[in-house]
Amino acid sequence: MFAKQTLITKLITAMPAKEQSQPSDAEKLTGEADLRIWRIWTPLWKIRNQGDGSLFAWWTVLGMLLLLCPYLLTNWIASYRQVTVWDPKTLFILADGAYLDHTIPFIDWSILVYYTIFAFYVALPFSAPRNDAGRRELLIAVQFIALSSWLAYLAFLFCPAEIRLRFHPDVQEQMATSWTAPLYGWFHWLDRPYNAWPSLHVTQTFLAAMAISRWWKARGLHLRMFTMWVLWASLTISTLTTKQHFLWDAISGLLLGLLTWWFGFRLAMRTQKIFGTQN
Repeated sequence: MFAKQTLITKLITAMPAKEQSQPSDAEKLTGEADLRIWRIWTPLWKIRNQGDGSLFAWWTVLGMLLLLCPYLLTNWIASYRQVTVWDPKTLFILADGAYLDHTIPFIDWSILVYYTIFAFYVALPFSAPRNDAGRRELLIAVQFIALSSWLAYLAFLFCPAEIRLRFHPDVQEQMATSWTAPLYGWFHWLDRPYNAWPSLHVTQTFLAAMAISRWWKARGLHLRMFTMWVLWASLTISTLTTKQHFLWDAISGLLLGLLTWWFGFRLAMRTQKIFGTQN
């Protein structure tokens, strides 16, 4: 029997490489045990090596937007119901009785910074290392952005708050006479004055920035990281200066991002070795 086992062992080890068992695309997609990649990414994973990798990145952007699109549904539902459970501005009242949110100035051009959320959406997949480990991390990042957003959608539906800051007479007058009026008009049409807290502008860009920082830090791109975080801080401030959000919205958005990072994304990626061969 020992001789038969030895013969079988020799035959197996002598098999040509193409006849030996190879990991499937699904196994390559899953990768490390700590990374839970959703199966919906399998079709995208199969084209990861096509071209210079930009096709995979662009399709990842599209996939992320599809995962986030329920935002519009919750926004329109809240707008239709027109129900406000509570008013977040009442959390911050100054000594003279004024609301802190009302003392934050409206800055018309800050809508340009507010729009940079879309730059974060695109920068995320194009910053990921172009190897399988980096692509898995990218998909994990997108999944946690989606999961945190879905949690926020529950708050939008069950604890809605109308954002009436944009309807203040002084703000309306400045918007109407500003060269940025078309930008505000389009965003106000798309994003009705609900879905206040947590601010997903803050949450989503924070998680994207944390992932991008991980990849850029490993490559020594410290100046680029610093610039990105300055932009992120400016975007967070712009949620207030455009009167799109209350102060509480920005704070709760950051808290949601921090919790998602610490208890989810950070743990999922801690065993990864992402900077092998780029392909």
